[in-house]
Amino acid sequence: MSDNPFLDPEFLKCPFPMFKQLRDDAPIMFMEQMGMYLVTGYDQAREILLSPDRFSSQVNIPSRHSIAATKIVEEEGYGRGAPALQNADQPVHTAHRNLVNEAFRPKRIRQMSEYVNKIVEELLNEIQKTGNQADIVREFSVPLPLIVIADQLGIPREQYRTFKEWSDAWLEGLGSDLSEERMIHNAKLVVDMQLYLAERIEERRSEPKEDILSDLAQANVDGQSVTTKTVMAIVEQLLVAGNETTTNGIAAGIHMLACDKALHRRLKNNPELVKEFVEEVLRTEAPVQCLFRRAIDDEEISSVKIPAESVVMVHYGAASRDESRFVNADSFDLDRPKKGAHLAFGSGIHHCIGSELARVEMAAAFSAFTQRFSSIDLIDEDVAYHATFALRGIQSLNVRCKQ
Repeated sequence: MSDNPFLDPEFLKCPFPMFKQLRDDAPIMFMEQMGMYLVTGYDQAREILLSPDRFSSQVNIPSRHSIAATKIVEEEGYGRGAPALQNADQPVHTAHRNLVNEAFRPKRIRQMSEYVNKIVEELLNEIQKTGNQADIVREFSVPLPLIVIADQLGIPREQYRTFKEWSDAWLEGLGSDLSEERMIHNAKLVVDMQLYLAERIEERRSEPKEDILSDLAQANVDGQSVTTKTVMAIVEQLLVAGNETTTNGIAAGIHMLACDKALHRRLKNNPELVKEFVEEVLRTEAPVQCLFRRAIDDEEISSVKIPAESVVMVHYGAASRDESRFVNADSFDLDRPKKGAHLAFGSGIHHCIGSELARVEMAAAFSAFTQRFSSIDLIDEDVAYHATFALRGIQSLNVRCKQ
């Protein structure tokens, strides 16, 4: 059992009352136990996210990987932490983002709706074969985004279970305490993923296809080919972020529908409200609860002095429930105005590049569940959340869907 209060199972089930108390005391404060500043206020979070010249995205989070685990990935794979997209500063960030911008352009993503709907229907048909009873996380919210991002990258969708195992190993340790044995186990899986991706990257260098992996493998920045290590870092982020956020968001929404029959009926009778539902799920149950920044120089925000090189935890989940920005912020309100102002996808130059894809996938999932089924019943009332304060995700969601 960790002595970190943010990893207590009861806290993970519902962390928001504590964050409200912390925010009421001070929207930004130093957490001695964690050795970093915690930002729970909306305005303070936005200021940091919109100031990449003051707060760097290249942050070393202590104790996430042991020396032995790091050595395995460095010597047998391609290492970790190469600056790319989310953890890169300017000008590297912009150069990398430009490589994938076209693939994630909102108009192009919205045109994928029919394709996503087809995958949703295929997954629900499989659930129907089991009597409409299933663990929604394992049988639906995990495979949907993994199949989509695998297709976009150009890697076999049939291997999505393996991709999920790799993705979990890559992420585990972010906002959680792991044993040395577990860190070593995860490091070996990360190496497996990197070696697999390296082979696919080299294939695309010699025989490009119509996919993101080929775009990256063939790309040039300032007249030089992008290195395999850099392509790897970008693809790792797309593969991991491309499934984790959506998996958690879909599971959270289905859980809400199972717990609130009136809400399910309202969406069934008013399908145009699904997009509103997506935004309020993201606001209240931010799948990525927090990410980190590093103060480049001495800073001051809301009269709190932050010394240079300090690590700052920007808490998207807490900031998106700030009463100063959202009235009755802890209440789920389908009619809430400007609910899309939440910070679930961050803000500024590092705003999640896959946000539109996540919205399309979540909307397709919620539309299908509410239109195909009259109700969703929980088989296990008590759900457990993954043991990390950085992400918010239900471990399993056993339900029975009624036609």
